[in-house]
Amino acid sequence: SPIFPEAYDALTRLRNERSTRLSALQFTYPMMHYVLLALLASSICIVFLMETNQELLIFLSAIQLKILWGMLIGTFSALGVVNYDMVDPFRGRYNVAVSVDQFYTIRESIRATIHMEQEQIRRDKIKAEDLAKKINSTKKEPGNNE
Repeated sequence: SPIFPEAYDALTRLRNERSTRLSALQFTYPMMHYVLLALLASSICIVFLMETNQELLIFLSAIQLKILWGMLIGTFSALGVVNYDMVDPFRGRYNVAVSVDQFYTIRESIRATIHMEQEQIRRDKIKAEDLAKKINSTKKEPGNNE
């Protein structure tokens, strides 16, 4: 039956895609990148504080400095939350669980196809047995010259 080679090829492709997906999921964001981002954020904050710690600020008023400081802290906080969220691919906003759901549908479809094929094979066996019984019964009948 041509369904078996096709099913085998589909399973092989599915296995290859699964191994590619798993290797991509197991590759985590390197810890050194987190360290570098933290150093960059802290250095920008320190430079900002050193530059604004002067008695005479020519370009910015106190309100503008507070707004800039709030924006700076908000940006670093948002960046930290995104990086923390990306550490584990199975939780948080950036998760891969949604893309895994399609594989359950594919699995159920394959199971249904296999079940239908098994039912067809069972029906064909029953028909073959019935046909064999008919042939044997016609051979055993008296007066049959075969």
